[in-house]
Amino acid sequence: MAIDKDIFSSFKFRSTIEGYCQTIGWNISSIDNRIATIKFNMDSGSTQTLFIVKYDSTLEFSCPSGLKFDDEDDIPHRLSTLLLTQNATYKLGFWGIETIGGKQTFSIIHNAEISLIDVTYFARVVTKLVEECDKFEQTIEELINS
Repeated sequence: MAIDKDIFSSFKFRSTIEGYCQTIGWNISSIDNRIATIKFNMDSGSTQTLFIVKYDSTLEFSCPSGLKFDDEDDIPHRLSTLLLTQNATYKLGFWGIETIGGKQTFSIIHNAEISLIDVTYFARVVTKLVEECDKFEQTIEELINS
């Protein structure tokens, strides 16, 4: 079902995200007319942070992991290959590398046309991204500690 694009206009982005989060029962950490941040306390004990950014007719959902590298050359290529292979199995989200705070950061991202997003789709995307990011971090932590 197509959604009215106007509900995510720059003036309504904030109220739409706030309404969706209120309906689902999530608290928003910060929000303005273009970017929203939601933090999730996970069962693993970690906190996952999800960003929602409005770009024209698209929303980008991004959950950066705690795995950061100073330079692209420092990134283990086997890990990148593993995540690229895993991308092929996902229906929602994909792994990428974003520069955040000058560091190369593995993030799980989902881009969606605004016309596709309703509260159910919104909840599915956000839940999937934070769960996958948390699972990834826990796996890396287990590998480091073994």
